[in-house]
Amino acid sequence: MTRVPPRLPAFAAAIALTGCLTLTGCASADDGRDTMDAGTRLAELTDRLGRAASQTYTAVYALGTGEMATVVSAPPRTATISGDDRLLIGPEGVIACEDGTCSRPPGADDPPGATGIVTPEQVRAMVTAAAHTPGADVALSTESFAGEEALCADVQSMSDFTVCVTDNGILASFRGDGETTLELTRLSESADSSSLVA
Repeated sequence: MTRVPPRLPAFAAAIALTGCLTLTGCASADDGRDTMDAGTRLAELTDRLGRAASQTYTAVYALGTGEMATVVSAPPRTATISGDDRLLIGPEGVIACEDGTCSRPPGADDPPGATGIVTPEQVRAMVTAAAHTPGADVALSTESFAGEEALCADVQSMSDFTVCVTDNGILASFRGDGETTLELTRLSESADSSSLVA
C-alpha cells in the first residue's frame, strides 16, 4: 500500500510528482529480471528523461491527494501550477507565487530539498543511481497515459520506486516510498507563456 504523507501546502503537494499507479498497472514487457543488469535496463529510461529539459509542453497530472497539478514547460523556464499557486523555475532561479504574490522561497537555490519538488532531473538522478547500485532489481513494462505510450520501470534498490516516461521524455508517473502519487492525464505540445512570468 502506498503511504501518503501528511498534506503538504497546496503548492508543494501539486508539484510532488509520483506514480506508475496500481490503479492502471503496467503491462509486463519483460519478466526476466535476471537476464539483464540494472544499468542496461535503465539506460533507455535515463536517455528519455534527459529529453524533458528541451521539450515544450503542458502536462496535467492527477495527484494521489485528489488534487490536480499542471506543468508548463518552455525551456529554459518551467511552471508548476495548482489552483492560484505557481512555482517558476528558470535562469533567474526559483520563484513561488501564492495568492498573486511572488517571492523567492527559502532555499530557492536548492528547490528539491526546500520545496519538495520532484522534477524529471531528480527522477533521472534516481534512475542513474539505481543503474549503478549492485543488486538493484529492475522490471520493465509499458503503459499508456493520456494516449501516450510510456516505458515504465519498477526499481527495487536503495530507494524503491516506480517511474513511467513517455517516448519524448515527459514524466508520465512516479511513485516512491511515502510519496504522493501522480499520473499524467493530459498532454499537449504547447505552452502558455503567461504562466511562465511572475
